[in-house]
Amino acid sequence: MIDLSIIALLSTGLGLGLLHAFDADHIMAVSTLSSKRPSMKQSMKFCVQWALGHGGVLVALGLLIFALGVQVPESLSLWAERAVGFMLIGLGAWLLYSLWNQSVRIHVHQHGDVTHAHLTKDKDNKHNHTPILVGITHGLAGSAPVLALIPAVSQGRVDVAIGYIVLFSLGVMLSMFLFGASLGGAQKWLQSKSNLLFNLSRGSVACLSMVLGGMWIAESFAPVA
Repeated sequence: MIDLSIIALLSTGLGLGLLHAFDADHIMAVSTLSSKRPSMKQSMKFCVQWALGHGGVLVALGLLIFALGVQVPESLSLWAERAVGFMLIGLGAWLLYSLWNQSVRIHVHQHGDVTHAHLTKDKDNKHNHTPILVGITHGLAGSAPVLALIPAVSQGRVDVAIGYIVLFSLGVMLSMFLFGASLGGAQKWLQSKSNLLFNLSRGSVACLSMVLGGMWIAESFAPVA
């Protein structure tokens, strides 16, 4: 017989995942990553990679805690929160440097007795794992509130606990995929209208990322009342 309470729990996990994706630090991180190489395809790719890192670490922690009984230090989430702040600052600075430098290099080559020199852009790294690593950091930072709820509602069943985490992570991925498509479309539209405004928007994203990162760090070190 189907247990409706378990179905309701798993559905709740999916719904909370759909909402969780839109946390400010998540949106800012993937926006900054996508602004480095703006296109709809890249934005969706980065968002899905981020979600894989985020969900993968949550599932791994869930297996350790609920299946193997491993005690994860409470300080892990706190230090991951601080790492998120530094990471947002780093991503913003990275994007600003990219905008300033534009990855332009002088390429010199020779054909017989004739030497040519022309400007080239660096090739994209097809195996960029930065979004996955950023997602892993976010997953660690947000693991405490997500995992703390599970023992009270999973009825002591490991399969329900892991199922909740998996559906939560799928919800996050779905929202991030849709956000990536929207962001990529907006970037493409803005670039077609004005390259200056497009680059200004990317610079604004970089600065906002650094400001939010600073706020994140300050909040993580603030004394608990």
